Amino acid sequence: MNVSNNCSTTNLESHPHIRLIEFALYSFIFFFGALLNVLAFWVFSCKMKKWTETRVYVMNLVFADFSVICTLPSMVYLLWNKSARGELCQFTETMYFINMLVSIYIISFISIDRYIAIKHPLKARAFRSPSKAALLCGLLWVLVIVSATIQLMHHRHADLCFQTYTLPTALSLLAIFFVFT
Repeated sequence: MNVSNNCSTTNLESHPHIRLIEFALYSFIFFFGALLNVLAFWVFSCKMKKWTETRVYVMNLVFADFSVICTLPSMVYLLWNKSARGELCQFTETMYFINMLVSIYIISFISIDRYIAIKHPLKARAFRSPSKAALLCGLLWVLVIVSATIQLMHHRHADLCFQTYTLPTALSLLAIFFVFT
């Protein structure tokens, strides 16, 4: 069997209409993401009176999502200009990954909280409370910030901003397990 390695690919960055579509998409996401997160923050902070577990989780989720949305313009600038790693790059990269991970985990916390409330309604009173939800969210923020800081220190010698890193296989599998499981 004769396999050819002459695979022709086109450089998508060289097509100006791809950049235009990308810019339009990022602008759309930034505008509506910021608008809807501000609306959600207003509803959950001003319109709701009682603090519940869900409200604590959603307020943390709104904050994390809004922070990701706010990093989008500088992330696009750094990616499009193939910027070298600088302070803006490190800050943007760190904020993006911290808030992305916190968003993922808080959605998981909401799912677990809903499961406990529905599947075990009598035991849920002992497990669930707004103060326990706030403590869990606080621990999550601390753990993710510490791990992101350690990762930033480990990868600060990379050449480009948002450069992909190659991790050893065991470490990569461990990261995938803890991040996405």
